[in-house]
Amino acid sequence: MREQAFLKRIQENFKKMLFLSLTLITLFFCSTTYANDFDNQQLINVDADTLKFNNETHIGIYEGHIKLTQGTRILTAEYAISYSNKQGQILKIIAIGHPACYQALVFNNRPKLIATGDTIYYYPLKDCLEAVGNAQIIQGRNHFQGPQINYDFKKKTVGSPLSKEGHTKILLAPIQSMHS
Repeated sequence: MREQAFLKRIQENFKKMLFLSLTLITLFFCSTTYANDFDNQQLINVDADTLKFNNETHIGIYEGHIKLTQGTRILTAEYAISYSNKQGQILKIIAIGHPACYQALVFNNRPKLIATGDTIYYYPLKDCLEAVGNAQIIQGRNHFQGPQINYDFKKKTVGSPLSKEGHTKILLAPIQSMHS
């Protein structure tokens, strides 16, 4: 009799722990996608010394002290070209600088992501970027450095293709210190 009561309490505790774990996992994923969802709904604002936009080709050329902002996302460069579709949505931005810099709050409750490179290819609708030439991506104490670093915000993945220009170096912080 005592064994059955004990087993029943263990089953009840297991169910409670399972429910609590699933709730925490759901809350974690909802909070990590919030930053990107919020930014995706914001207008893209552009500041530059000069701007030329062709309504027929949907190509914009920006020069000097460029700052593109969308929510928490900020892209700075010295020269940039944007390619838009007929609906006016920006498909691709090529930003060149010394270095070009992209920063954003990718995950709530985590440090912002900072990507730099001689050139940054940013795809707002695909929600990804490529930093090329002296590329770096830093988030908190995690650091990726190499000839090219790619970041897919939807899949939350970082990658580096094979390059004749050198190796990619990665520094990963211990999991318990990722929030610092």
